[in-house]
Amino acid sequence: MAPRASPKPAVSGKQTTLGPHLIRSGSARSTPSAGATARKQRSAAAQDASDGRVETDVLLAILPIHLRNIASRQKNHEYRKYRLQDGVERLWFYETRGTKEDPGRAAITHIATIPPTTRRAPGNVPEEPEGIGNADFNAGLKVSKYGYPILGMHELVKPVTLEEMKTSWGLSAPMGWSYVRRGLWESQWGDEEGREERLKQLF
Repeated sequence: MAPRASPKPAVSGKQTTLGPHLIRSGSARSTPSAGATARKQRSAAAQDASDGRVETDVLLAILPIHLRNIASRQKNHEYRKYRLQDGVERLWFYETRGTKEDPGRAAITHIATIPPTTRRAPGNVPEEPEGIGNADFNAGLKVSKYGYPILGMHELVKPVTLEEMKTSWGLSAPMGWSYVRRGLWESQWGDEEGREERLKQLF
């Protein structure tokens, strides 16, 4: 197919529009062009999605009481119904609003470190050291199916509020889990240099 065969293609004046009328009114040459454009757009979107997230870090919602128990090391596993992919090694905790009796901050407040491949099933959590929820999980009394050992914990010096999540990163309060956006990751965890100014290591 020679792209210069017709000096006045039917679609030349409507190049910025990819509506149905463009596809119908174009010559036979316009269809593959539109298809190629669509494929390019899908490829670009997929590339943006890949570049825009950090697959070692996930964002989770957590109740204030559970967050406090992890921060105080009374709770040494985080339990969830789902299995995170191998390679995930940090949990970013979004502290929910909680309840009237136990209010939360509605912000990303902590980052916990977990082993990249250890996902424990009921009965496989060590009895020592003891931790809140471990015995119930081992006995199959929890709805959660996977346990994630907490190896370390950092607290954000400046929590990322829900409003900032929405305006800066296009994020809402998490339901389930999602990968952390690269820009958010760089602004909080990022390079080791200067990290102590952004994060306080609890353990």
